[in-house]
Amino acid sequence: MAVKDVLHYVPRRLLDESRDFFYQRGLEGCEGTALWIGRPAGSEVLLTRLFIPEQVCIKTAYGIGVDLTERAHYTLTDTLEPGERFYARIHSHPREAFHSKRDDANEIITHKGALSIVVPNFAVDPIDLTQCAIYRLEHGRGWLRLNIGDVAKVFEVVP
Repeated sequence: MAVKDVLHYVPRRLLDESRDFFYQRGLEGCEGTALWIGRPAGSEVLLTRLFIPEQVCIKTAYGIGVDLTERAHYTLTDTLEPGERFYARIHSHPREAFHSKRDDANEIITHKGALSIVVPNFAVDPIDLTQCAIYRLEHGRGWLRLNIGDVAKVFEVVP
């Protein structure tokens, strides 16, 4: 099965937990980043939990960003249980959702088909994946934005 054909089931609580974290970071004027962990379920993926790595807020005259600490980079996979995998990076932006050059270079997950979700407006509103910018990593081509039709094929929100 092609990577683009894999459906990821997203529990509503995972969206809510992500939103709570990004909203709190936004109150501090900071972006936030997190990872969605899951397990394969046949030809599909069940996303099961949110992992928030140690991170630092970057504020410059050019804007804001977020980086993982060096320790977080070295210990990232320590959080995975047998059979688990990181499937998506999800992070917030202060205004519009898009993949910046910094996002392109700040790869946390790099496997073919990795997903990167950008949540707009510091997650002031509940996360609606159709309002996010969502990208899939294709080796040799970089991060490619999914259109709204593809988002519905890649994610299904479940109770």
